[in-house]
Amino acid sequence: MFTKHGAKILSCRRWEERRLAYAIRNQHRGTYLLIYMAIDTQNVAAIRRDLQFSEAVMRSLFIECAEVPQTAFEPEAAFDINAIPSDDTPAAPPVVEAPSADSVAETSAEATTEA
Repeated sequence: MFTKHGAKILSCRRWEERRLAYAIRNQHRGTYLLIYMAIDTQNVAAIRRDLQFSEAVMRSLFIECAEVPQTAFEPEAAFDINAIPSDDTPAAPPVVEAPSADSVAETSAEATTEA
């Protein structure tokens, strides 16, 4: 899609896969890609339009970058699809303690004396 509009891909890598803050098109997880490219600014609008109509892309963001960082060219870390990311680990339910019999008796005694 990018080369169709005259973009030269400088670096393309998976940034991370994580749980989305809210569901988008009934999807709860997303894979973020970080792509550095050189493109004529007049072609950016055409790429944005194609990305909006693509079923595979949920959201996109274009930012101008003066220089590609050296870390963009480093190989990706190993990706384990079966690993559960820390943001997806189930949270422990909050512990709610039942009121003791003494505190219930004190509360009912206070209510009867005020009446």
